[in-house]
Amino acid sequence: MAVITTIDVAGLTPTEYRAILDQMGVEHNPEPGLYLHLTARIEGGYRITEVWDTSENFDAFMKARLAPGAEAIGLDRQMTITIEPLYNIFAPRLGEMPALVETAEGRPGA
Repeated sequence: MAVITTIDVAGLTPTEYRAILDQMGVEHNPEPGLYLHLTARIEGGYRITEVWDTSENFDAFMKARLAPGAEAIGLDRQMTITIEPLYNIFAPRLGEMPALVETAEGRPGA
């Protein structure tokens, strides 16, 4: 069953966010079960929302890539994680997503 995951990371900085993405290499070599990754700044950190094919694949990613990647760069932040079944998904402007990615503040190379 597809799930939506939310990770609120307290105190995460833009530099740390970029460092962990680069360390894991997920933008160039995404995890097979991941459909979508979105990030927003929130009060005191960042919120990462993702759509996964299964909660098991999300858990495997956390253990195999996120935890080792965070350890490799010395990142130790409080995280609040929620996992909920996907109820609906709607993407009427999917074809415009590449242009949106190119202007996102946290994009690769920004």
